[in-house]
Amino acid sequence: MSYTKLSGQTANNLSLAVNEMDVGYHYREFLSRKIIGLNFTSPFKCDGYGVCERLKIKLLCEFKDDVNLKNKLEFASVLAQAIYYIKKFELAGTPLPSTILLADRDECTVLHTNDVIDYLAMPFDWGIAPSSVPEKNIELVKMIAENEKISPFIFSADQLDDVLEKIKDLTDNVKRLIPITNHNITQVFDYFLKNILGRTNLTTNQLANLFVQILVNPVENYLHPNNKIPAIVTKNLGQPAVKNRKVYQSFFQHFKSEYTPREKEVLTSIVDRLVEDTTRRKQGEFFTPTIWVDKAHEYITSVFGEDWKERYVVWDPAWGTGNLTRDYKFKELYCSTLNQSDIDTANQMGYNPEAVKFQFDFLNDPDEKLPQGLRDAINEGREIIVLMNPPYGRANGDSKIGTISKGGTTTKISNEMKLNKYGASSSQLYSQFIYRSMILGVQNLCVFAKSLYKTSESYKKFRENFYKKYSFNSGFLFKCSEFADVSDTWAVDFSIFSHGIQNGDTKMDVLHNKDLIIEKTSEKLLVSTDNKITLNNWCKNDKKIVMDFPKFSSALIIKESEHGFGKPQGVFATLVSNANNVAKNANSVYIVNGGVGENVGKIYLNHENFIKSCSVFSSRKLIKGDWLNDKDEYLAPNEQHEQYNQFTYDAIIYSLFNNSSQQSSLRQVTYKNKLWDIKNEFFWMSKNEMLEISNTNNYSDLYNDARTDSDRYVYKLLFGEERIYDKLSPDAKLVLDKATELVTKSIQMREIFATDENHLKSWDAGYAQLKLLWKEYYSDEFNQFRQLYKNLEDRMRPLVYELGFLMK
Repeated sequence: MSYTKLSGQTANNLSLAVNEMDVGYHYREFLSRKIIGLNFTSPFKCDGYGVCERLKIKLLCEFKDDVNLKNKLEFASVLAQAIYYIKKFELAGTPLPSTILLADRDECTVLHTNDVIDYLAMPFDWGIAPSSVPEKNIELVKMIAENEKISPFIFSADQLDDVLEKIKDLTDNVKRLIPITNHNITQVFDYFLKNILGRTNLTTNQLANLFVQILVNPVENYLHPNNKIPAIVTKNLGQPAVKNRKVYQSFFQHFKSEYTPREKEVLTSIVDRLVEDTTRRKQGEFFTPTIWVDKAHEYITSVFGEDWKERYVVWDPAWGTGNLTRDYKFKELYCSTLNQSDIDTANQMGYNPEAVKFQFDFLNDPDEKLPQGLRDAINEGREIIVLMNPPYGRANGDSKIGTISKGGTTTKISNEMKLNKYGASSSQLYSQFIYRSMILGVQNLCVFAKSLYKTSESYKKFRENFYKKYSFNSGFLFKCSEFADVSDTWAVDFSIFSHGIQNGDTKMDVLHNKDLIIEKTSEKLLVSTDNKITLNNWCKNDKKIVMDFPKFSSALIIKESEHGFGKPQGVFATLVSNANNVAKNANSVYIVNGGVGENVGKIYLNHENFIKSCSVFSSRKLIKGDWLNDKDEYLAPNEQHEQYNQFTYDAIIYSLFNNSSQQSSLRQVTYKNKLWDIKNEFFWMSKNEMLEISNTNNYSDLYNDARTDSDRYVYKLLFGEERIYDKLSPDAKLVLDKATELVTKSIQMREIFATDENHLKSWDAGYAQLKLLWKEYYSDEFNQFRQLYKNLEDRMRPLVYELGFLMK
């Protein structure tokens, strides 16, 4: 098959999908890009039919937003819909699809049409719409669920390269089995424990041995053919139960079952590591993968020389069982870890026999507990390298990676940092590890962490002190998903520091793991907020007299609260601009026409800061977060730039029609035993325009609501004395004009659609309200509007960097 390996981008995109349409788009886009000559159409209104004449692929797709394909009834419901589409091909006299792809945002499966061909001859009502089959043809769903022969393997969304192979295999009618190796066995074993094996009293060691024995000795370890309760016949471990006979068979039919003596030897030798990894994961701890350890050692060598393991004292204070050091030999190595059991296990495994290993709570224990040799090295000022992957969580037992003290809410180091006014960095475990290394006087640090300590405003005091003692030498970034069970939303940062003074920002290599070959793909400049004005501070309000005002949880829902919302005088909306980095853009940046209850960053909108606030909102919503820009910090823009004014004008329009701009107009809503009218100062049309169209369409409620009112602020801004409308870019004007057209046209259905819940009787109803009507009755025009908005968005996005809101 002509395709290239999966880059991981499609799986990442699927995690951002919000509906079934998004899921289908990402799968079709991926398959079209990877299989040369594959073209998609939608005959009979199916989700997708991909044909590649050269490879004889005829693939029918059925996409869902979020279902559980491992659940036999949910799987059967989705497959039943696909069968109804296949019947439409048959009734039309066209060739049938040969393969079927069922997929949602998390998982997918592929099966051959031959597996379901018999159902086409059954006397069902084939006139039922495929989408209605799960409710109207329960008989078919039940038959599929009970069919023992239909048991395809369920792939996760990050295994799309395997899905491509499966499509080819089924098309070629070839059954290709995936070998289990040292690189994938941990993930496969995890799947086995979670989805295949039933309840059991076997120890972790016995479970690992059971799994490997099924692979290397299937003659004596197999699924019992007759047991009513499905169970595995084993040589030494009894008959452990499995959850489902079909799932068990599908699982082991997917993987290679015949291995050479050498391959069996390798699999058997992995048992100890499976036991070790599984035990530590249950405790919330994870390893740095070997491939990244090797790369870190390569970078360290480039800085300190080929003989650094012989010349330097090396100390890993978050050693665990030594995955940063156990494949290497050192002249003078110190290994400390929180748990003595880690040391016992490591000694049994023979890891780093040359090292001094000792139990030590790095964030709480005193220096006096350190081994004498290490204390002497520190006191004598010998060259020491601290090599570590500390935990990446707050000091409350909540850690994704690393070794962490369970149950504790604070540490002695965090208390010392708070006393020295280190701010938010005091609560982060990895910054505590770096801080203690610093106060111990260690000259060189090689550390895996998050990049936040290099960029965030909350780490300013940390950097002030750290960069007086250490300068950055070299480092790299890679996706956090390289760690097991960690989401693909941020970057792991490996950095090498030595004694010196750091000035300015840090430039990192960006590395990708492609088929176990690490490649440098680009460089990334990590920009700190030091000596710069942050975006939120650029638009910050002065404190003013406050008054009570309703709090909103969405555009149409007011949240009752015992605590009033203190709103500065003259304010007509609140922009929530939480944190100052890209990571929070998607879910923590929004506008409401009132207050908010959360303790988050707020900018109160008034006439003085409105245009600036729209620029803040736009610069944040225009940028989509990914693993590489996740910790990028926002800065005040260059107001002297030639395109600055144009951006601010267009930002008004962008802010009016973004899905996170929840401005609304409400009448007579109750808050704290009072009735309130909420005006929408974002409305862009005049009172007279709304009077005219409501009068023409005999919409009395809307007419009367506008009759005694006055024009809103945005209308005055756009069409008043300053006449900003004339200064808008052509694409911004197209968006605004189309919105005005939709308001005018939709007045015909507005009276019918208006309810006490959507408040569309308000003449100045906001976009969050109007789009409910537009999507329902004017979908074609609304889609045109959204495309115009996307055009504006795509044109504005690069300006976020050009104007200096973000630095590349």
